[in-house]
Amino acid sequence: MSFAGQNATNTTPSDATGAIGPLSYIQLVNTTARIYNRTTHGAIATGTLNQLANIGSANDSFHPQILWDPTTNRFYYVMLTVMKSPTEFRLSFGFSKTDNPTSFTTTDWCKYFYRPADPNRFPDFPRLGDSNKFIIIGVNSGQAPALTYVGSDLIAISKPPAGATCPAFSRFKVGTKLDLRDSSNQRVFTPVPANQVDNSTTGYVVTRNGALPSNKLWFFNVTANASGLPVFGAARGVTVPSYTLPPNAQQPTFTQLIDTLDARNTQAVQAINPDNGLFTFYTQHTIRHPTQALSIVRWYAIDPVPATPVLVRRENIAAGGLFLFNASISPDRRKDGATAQFGDNFLIQYNLSSRVSNVPIRITAASSVNGGALTVKNVRNGVGPYRDFTCPSPGNICRWGDYSSAMPDPRPTTTGRGEVWITNQYSGLANPSASGANFRTWISAIQP
Repeated sequence: MSFAGQNATNTTPSDATGAIGPLSYIQLVNTTARIYNRTTHGAIATGTLNQLANIGSANDSFHPQILWDPTTNRFYYVMLTVMKSPTEFRLSFGFSKTDNPTSFTTTDWCKYFYRPADPNRFPDFPRLGDSNKFIIIGVNSGQAPALTYVGSDLIAISKPPAGATCPAFSRFKVGTKLDLRDSSNQRVFTPVPANQVDNSTTGYVVTRNGALPSNKLWFFNVTANASGLPVFGAARGVTVPSYTLPPNAQQPTFTQLIDTLDARNTQAVQAINPDNGLFTFYTQHTIRHPTQALSIVRWYAIDPVPATPVLVRRENIAAGGLFLFNASISPDRRKDGATAQFGDNFLIQYNLSSRVSNVPIRITAASSVNGGALTVKNVRNGVGPYRDFTCPSPGNICRWGDYSSAMPDPRPTTTGRGEVWITNQYSGLANPSASGANFRTWISAIQP
């Protein structure tokens, strides 16, 4: 099952993210949002991120995130909002009142703002995850006006009670942990909370090591004290094979390169694997090939529960002469009320391009069934080379985005295994303008 998502309007990159619920799929991209009927794929509602955040159109909202929580039967969202007059930095966040929102108005959503205590702290690159108690947001913070990096932070906000009313913001239990550090008191980078399918009273967050190359990832726990306020645990390291910054990706025809980011983890999903009973944390990042000037994708399955997290499985995904980047990963765990199924299979999707093999930027997926080897399939071919207004000239580096999305279906139409819904962008034009915003997005539901 595949269908076209939202296309470029006036901004790039797409930062495409999405969440599948029991009745609909919601896709957010930079500046716009859409609710799709999960069966017919028709658009139920289309709006802007500013409308979802309930702010005026003169302001800027971007870097959106959305997840489906099967425990509270709600969608949750977060985005970065810059208010223009006067300038103010916010995280706009909220949740659907029911499991079936049909618009982006306040009729269907409860909408709030989180403001950093320091008004000049810019909470960039928000990542959204959750636990039984909290929604958890990780950010990389800059200090205005130059937005110089000053550390990576965590924000935890208690989940709402049952019901379709919107509690006052003062009713929520809110806590922050600024400038996360590893066990040697060195900064870590890009905290990524897991979207928990099987909820726990502990939330788990992964970060990249601050300095590269490195053979460490770091985990932080988020729990609640007796008063319900969030408590942030100390860094716990897990040893992995060495990784470092990837090169930017090449593509056919154009000499513009595609930004493959900086080896940060970009997304995580956590669920029970029924084969071993582990509350497995799945995450991935784009890194440099060990021996070649290529970007590759590495994924991990980690048990973060012990005091020292355990690396259960990991793998590099690489192909000769090809650049791989912008991945997301999810198990096929089904959680729908009292129903809990599957979870011993997973799917990872990513972009792929090459100048040598003449491959425009496409979307590819690989899946593992019951712990087996990966099976690769093409999801959406690129049409031509890519450029936009961020990279109009030969040799420029094109922004490609900080996000793609993979999440398990709470009500899959398949049998034997679950389904994973993905969204990503690809090069969808044969001769893209050097002055436009030219991404195209694609949505797919895939059985591993």
